[in-house]
Amino acid sequence: MVLTPAEKQKRYRERQKAAELEAAKAAPVTTDYLKRPFSEFVGDRDFAFDASLDAYGVHISGPDLLRTEIQKFKSEYDRDEPVTALERAIGILGACLDAADELSVLINQYKLAEIGRAIDDALEASANLPRGDVEALKGSLAEIDRLKLIQTQLRAPARYVFPSTQVKAERPD
Repeated sequence: MVLTPAEKQKRYRERQKAAELEAAKAAPVTTDYLKRPFSEFVGDRDFAFDASLDAYGVHISGPDLLRTEIQKFKSEYDRDEPVTALERAIGILGACLDAADELSVLINQYKLAEIGRAIDDALEASANLPRGDVEALKGSLAEIDRLKLIQTQLRAPARYVFPSTQVKAERPD
């Protein structure tokens, strides 16, 4: 069977990707560039996120958050080995990102459902306007357009950009 140029290109990319994956697995994961402990780098900094989370009832426990290299804190999950300050910071970041993703989906679904209901109500109200009342019809159509604009904006994804914390060269997968 003769392959088309597109199929040849696809197979070439698949082989290339597999080779990169194998090379990444074979290469040792080194973070030898991390000389100074993360807890030393943190020093006496104050974290705004700690107070922000606390204001909404989320408490990050442990003495001197990220200020001691070996972290000990109460958790429902048992750990056999201690967690370093950097590992805990990365874990907190991941948990916050997961929470932000889950909450944004929940809030978005709620707002879309409510805006859909409001559009339906506005359409029904528009249909029940007295005949010949042009100004009321214009106002009603303007309100429907405003609601549909909000709906369109809610359906568009939002992008938040953060500095990189992990790179391919550090990951074993």
